[in-house]
Amino acid sequence: SKSDWEAVHAQAMEEYARDYEHDRHNIEMAYSDLAFRRGEIEDQWDPQALKARQGRPTHVLNQIPQFVRQVTGDMRQAKPGIKVIPVDSVADPKTADVLAGMVRYIENRSYAQSVYTQAADSQVTCGVGHWRVTTEYASSTTFNQEIRIASIGDGVAVIWDADAILPTREDAMHCFVPVDMSHAKFKQQWPNARYEGFEIKEGQPFYDWHGDDFIRVAEYWIKKPIKRLLAMSPDGAVVDLTDDIKGQSKDVIAASIAQAQQNGVRIEWRDSFKVVQYKITCAEVLEENEWPGLHIPIVPILGEEVCIGRNTYRHGMVRYAKEPQRMLNYYASAETEVIALQPKAPWIGTRKMF
Repeated sequence: SKSDWEAVHAQAMEEYARDYEHDRHNIEMAYSDLAFRRGEIEDQWDPQALKARQGRPTHVLNQIPQFVRQVTGDMRQAKPGIKVIPVDSVADPKTADVLAGMVRYIENRSYAQSVYTQAADSQVTCGVGHWRVTTEYASSTTFNQEIRIASIGDGVAVIWDADAILPTREDAMHCFVPVDMSHAKFKQQWPNARYEGFEIKEGQPFYDWHGDDFIRVAEYWIKKPIKRLLAMSPDGAVVDLTDDIKGQSKDVIAASIAQAQQNGVRIEWRDSFKVVQYKITCAEVLEENEWPGLHIPIVPILGEEVCIGRNTYRHGMVRYAKEPQRMLNYYASAETEVIALQPKAPWIGTRKMF
């Protein structure tokens, strides 16, 4: 509720600062890898080397993209996708086929192959990429909603719970997905919100949350603990009764549970979570939305990770190709320089002299 938004915002700022500092070394190196792949002269030449070679050849023979595409090209040919598999005695293969068809429809209408490969490009280049699951109305004339698989433009900027360890990050209790937008677009969406005059928070994590022509809106996904009431019938079917008992008194709930147990139904309270999305700026919470799923709908695609003590170092292909690429640039520049310094006039002499 809006009465809790101030506390939610304070908690979000604290968690973002902690999570950012935990992964800061990976974030900075990932952006460096992306810039190096771009291949501008300032990306692949050290500033001091450029200054020392002022007026002398400084070439960039960028070989990085072709090696990245060797990997991502295989991914494109393999056409990754979601597969539905029945796994227990209650599962029905026909139902699995129906669900698989629904998933294929979702992937087709979402152009999911381009979403997957965009995340894979980032993963291979700098060690991390992301995509997401969202919902939207099927059209402007219906209340029906459909699922969509969508890309996340800046996969490096996504910040996960520092205590999450699973590669899917399904054990994360919160997640941040920052999006930068212009002041004009921000005012159009939230006309009553602040978009300038912020106090600059101390610390590296908040330096780029606003500027003269942009403001950062972060999706703050959080899992809130709740109790779920589960019922298992004698035939093994499990039903979630949590929504059915909303608004009922404790006495009515207790009587219903006792009646069901007499009929052979097993009923238990379980610790669970509900997923809530807040949209925040560095000053306030803008809106709150409850997500119908049990997991944060952000999917990480990770590269290689090396754990050293409490720190995890993540990288893609570019990280250890930088020095060979710089060496190639230097050799090409030196070769051009040597040829340029040779005399323009051809050497002349007698046959005996040569």
